Amino acid sequence: MIKNGFVGPVLACILMASSPAIAVDFVLEIYGNADMNEFLDEDDIQYIKGIIEGTNEKTKFADANCDGNVDEQDIEQLRAILDGRETQITYIDILGEAETLNKPIKRLVNMGYNGVEMTRILGAEDLLVAYGADRSAHKKYLPELSSLPSVSPDEGAQAENADFERIIMLQPDALQTNIERASSTTAGRAQKDIFKKNLPDVPLISLNMRELDVLVKNVRTYGYLIDHEREAEEFIKWYTEYHDLFESRTKDIPEEERPTAVFEYASQPYNCYASGSNLGQVLLLAGGKNIIDEAVGPDDPQYKGMIATDAEFIVKENPEYIFEAVASWGDGGYETDDLSKMIASRDHLLNRSVLANVDAVKDEQVYCLDYFLLIGAGNNIIGTAYLAKLFYPDLFQDIDPSAIHQEYVDRFCRIDFDVKEQGAFLYPPYNRWPVGA
Repeated sequence: MIKNGFVGPVLACILMASSPAIAVDFVLEIYGNADMNEFLDEDDIQYIKGIIEGTNEKTKFADANCDGNVDEQDIEQLRAILDGRETQITYIDILGEAETLNKPIKRLVNMGYNGVEMTRILGAEDLLVAYGADRSAHKKYLPELSSLPSVSPDEGAQAENADFERIIMLQPDALQTNIERASSTTAGRAQKDIFKKNLPDVPLISLNMRELDVLVKNVRTYGYLIDHEREAEEFIKWYTEYHDLFESRTKDIPEEERPTAVFEYASQPYNCYASGSNLGQVLLLAGGKNIIDEAVGPDDPQYKGMIATDAEFIVKENPEYIFEAVASWGDGGYETDDLSKMIASRDHLLNRSVLANVDAVKDEQVYCLDYFLLIGAGNNIIGTAYLAKLFYPDLFQDIDPSAIHQEYVDRFCRIDFDVKEQGAFLYPPYNRWPVGA
């Protein structure tokens, strides 16, 4: 494992200019994607013509207007989508179910956590008429949105607690649900049923806006749903260049040379993120080895979320690094410069006597990161940059994580905020990484 090296910053634009392109294969799950690739384009029209003429096999998404037949009307529907004049569009949501939206969407209630951020990233914040959990305290991060009404009293914006009467009064064209991460699919079916029952005339958007491995597909889908395709592609280009650079440099590192680590949720000690979760994927993309893999494999339902471990497990696996994920609802993030809660969280972990002989604790390789660097909407590429630089400073000597963070803020949040001078995102501060160096 590479531990020492020059850590001088290089401008992010140099990184982007030199990053390789790695193909990401997925099927864009919008009806009209007849050739079943990542895009909607003229090739789909030609493929539908081939189905009509009997030279192409019928595919799942060839029936663009969802009437049960593949014919000239599907060509017209697809042309309307490509021209931005469709009156309806059908896509597959996070639960694998087809949902049809009426277009255009001009009024949107967004119950998601990262869904609100992604809506702003795509320059569509003017569509928002309400969000789920109260964001009134986020005046620095969401200055133009913090005054919008909240339609849920709880942070998770659970459907059973939603103010459906208020939602109906807002007359939304669609509602983006809180079902927006891989682990939420377990309870997502019940959540969606509640939304459907109480909002029978409001189309639903449920897309994963968190996990790194599916973000490109879902951002592209969302761009089509809200008529911001160009902005979606701009963000995808930015995100993909960084994602592919990290992947290209870490993918061939042998397992035995990867630093062992774990992400703990600071508010719930010993609750740790499995590798299929949003934070687990950050750890893997940065070139780390998640000790939770020893307890939960890809076939386990908990692989995409958090699992409850205990001190005995941490001691046994003996990670070299422990990362504390600190929630952003007052404990850190953009709205405060106060690091006291991060400091207390780190001190609490370092002072757990039962962990005294764990390498990460002995060497004080314990780091607190705010959720805004980790959780989703593409900002988890920032957290990846910090971890990759920590693990492999020689390999990533041309990377300045704070520059990537500032670029994200400037280009996609479009707020006046200096990430080096404001906010509480990391403890110890980045200029002390790695601790003890």
